[in-house]
This record gives sequence, structure tokens and C-alpha cells, in this order.
Amino acid sequence: GGEKNGCPAEAAAPPAAVRAEFEVAPDDYPRRTLRRRLCQSCALLLSGIGVLYGIIQCFDVEVGAEFLAAETTATARGIPCACIDVDMNHFWSRVGAMLIPTPRNLRDALLSWLALPRVTFRALFPPHGNVDLLGGTLLHLGSLPLRTWVAFMLAGFGASLVVNSILGLVSAASIEGAEKAGAVTEADSADVQAWIALTVELFCFPQIYAAVVASRDEAMYQ
Repeated sequence: GGEKNGCPAEAAAPPAAVRAEFEVAPDDYPRRTLRRRLCQSCALLLSGIGVLYGIIQCFDVEVGAEFLAAETTATARGIPCACIDVDMNHFWSRVGAMLIPTPRNLRDALLSWLALPRVTFRALFPPHGNVDLLGGTLLHLGSLPLRTWVAFMLAGFGASLVVNSILGLVSAASIEGAEKAGAVTEADSADVQAWIALTVELFCFPQIYAAVVASRDEAMYQ
């Protein structure tokens, strides 16, 4: 019974040992410590950004799909794409550096407001061959469904409420100290508080915009 076709039956060869090799590739992805993540999460919430996107997500509105659509179209046409987003560490470092009231930042904020009429005129009347930003924006806004409009309005209101409350607290603390020092009378405290909040906004708005644009440019043109 141990032969077949005149050949002795050979014992089945044992299976070869399974081998695997792996290599740890260099990882330059920016990591964040728990303390830094908590600080950045608080900054997102207190700046109104976290509130803005949180309310939009509650309405199940898809945000950022334009980047995926652009990548799909570019891939279909054979155009290589590069990531233009920035990591949170670099983003908040840039914002923090731009919001310090140094002479250079104060000068940049002033120049930004002086350039606003020129930038507005070029946006309303773009040169031949440039994108009509105002017309394109109106067309895109008209194509949004009602749910998206409601989400954007509530998100903008919620984010504005948070930012205005924080500015009110900061200016109120400054006014209270000024009243105790006798620099401001109680009758003028409301007006002075409004002027302090307006001054902070006039400085912060162009600086935050410049920080976001500079971070994107540095990531895109590296």
C-alpha cells in the first residue's frame, strides 16, 4: 500500500518557514503633545473657529469638498497636486507671532487698512483675464441650498457671539482698572470700552488674515 505506479510514496515536504521583512521609513509628520493639543483646541474654540465649524457640522453640511473635486479633476488631466494645507503647530505659531503688538505688526496692520480701498476696487473691477471674484461668489452663493444658508448664518452668529463676548471681557477688565486709577470716569466707561474693542479688532483682523495667507503660501511655494 506504500507504492503507486511503481514509485515509493515520499513523505510530504514540510512547508517552508514564512519570512517577512519590514522597514521603518523616516517620518517627518509634525507631532503634537497633549498640552499643545489642549491649548490649540482652546484657541480654536475661543477664536470662534471651532464654534463655526461645529455648528456647520451639526447641519451635516460638507465643508472642504472643493479640494477633493479639484484633486479629482487635476488627476484626470494628469496635473500633479501638492498639499497646500499647513499643520496646526505652524499655523498657530504664525498667528501668535502676528498678533503680538510689536511696531512691525502695528505697521503691517495700518498698511493693510490703507490698502483696503485699492484691493476692494480691484475685486469689484478685475483686470481683463482675471477671475471675477464678486461675480463668481454671487453665483456660488445662489447655488447653495437652504440648509447650507441656515447653517452658515447660525454658525456666523455663534462665532461672532463668542468673539464679541471675549473682547467685551478684555475691554471690561481694562476699563475697570482705568476707573480705579481715575483715568476714566464712570460716565465715559461704555464709550471707552467700545473704542478699546474696536481698536483690538482693527489690529487683529488684518493680522489674522495675513497669518493664514502667509502660512498657506509658505506651504505651497516651498
